[in-house]
Amino acid sequence: MKDIRTIRQTVATMANQLHKLGYSLSQAFKTAWKRVKESMTCRVSGVTYENRQQLLKYIAGRKEDDLTVYLRRDKANTYDRYAVAVVIGIKGIGYAHIGYLAKGLAQSMAPVLDKGIQVKSTLKQITGGYGYKEAFGALINISV
Repeated sequence: MKDIRTIRQTVATMANQLHKLGYSLSQAFKTAWKRVKESMTCRVSGVTYENRQQLLKYIAGRKEDDLTVYLRRDKANTYDRYAVAVVIGIKGIGYAHIGYLAKGLAQSMAPVLDKGIQVKSTLKQITGGYGYKEAFGALINISV
């Protein structure tokens, strides 16, 4: 069972950030509670930059038990101050940075990660790669 104090702290942190972004206070708390209660499925952004397509192709051939998904704050990112990197740990190999959370979701998740609150994430599916021009992508589940 989750600690109720941690849950309330997470909701308050997320709601305050959403309120700063323009949500009404009641809508911010409703959205924050919804995000905490349910696991969210989201698409990883920025998967076509650098060598991330080759990484995703390699990851698609791996067993699910060998993969661990981590969300890490990228405070050094000059384009987005709320950037949250999606990193996959491959058992026996190392780590692979495959992209970022979408900007809207990252803006509310970044303060939660900054406070050290645990966020669980799992790889749901590697998408694409079916044809000549089809790019790979990734779907992850996030639960607070």
